[in-house]
Amino acid sequence: MKPSEPESVQSSFFDETYRQNSDPWRYTSSFYETSKFRTTIRCLPKVRFKNAFEIGCAIGVLTQKLAKKCDRLLSVDYSEVGLQEARKRCHDLPQVRFQQMQIPQQFPTENFDFILFSEVGYYLSKDDLQATKEKIINQLLPGGYLLMVHFRYPVESFILNGEIVHDTFLHDSAQFLKHLGDPRKRFLMLDLARHHKRYRMDLFQRL
Repeated sequence: MKPSEPESVQSSFFDETYRQNSDPWRYTSSFYETSKFRTTIRCLPKVRFKNAFEIGCAIGVLTQKLAKKCDRLLSVDYSEVGLQEARKRCHDLPQVRFQQMQIPQQFPTENFDFILFSEVGYYLSKDDLQATKEKIINQLLPGGYLLMVHFRYPVESFILNGEIVHDTFLHDSAQFLKHLGDPRKRFLMLDLARHHKRYRMDLFQRL
């Protein structure tokens, strides 16, 4: 009998984690986190985004930096507890909207010219990761950018690892996404892709 696949980590895990510590992953103090944020911003395309989407904004540390590049930015997270801190941190950024959202079961219907998928994918089951990939491709505007950033190696609380997450997105998606770069570091995986102007995932699913 084939063992069942693990389910995605639930929002209650993140709520409880934030209740115990307002910055449990040390976004404001860890050398890995602060250098990762600098690298993420440095690797963004040299354009201004009209409507961007950040998946997994946590307490809004990277949101603050990303907002400077955006006319509008929707930042979502599983945890309403974490979002309370994010709203405080970004209270002076009118272009930023925050929303509690369980990806991929909930997903915006609007289209985006940039989507950031950072340190989120390994909390998802393989089925939910595939569904997230399809939804991202469908909501990404032609010519829009996708940036993925994940820690490479397995961690006890992760269902997947960064290698699996990025390979899932890049596998069998060349007709939808043009892979622009893979400046992978020793611990950090970072992949930038651009949506082909001709294709949408849902069109191919109908064929």
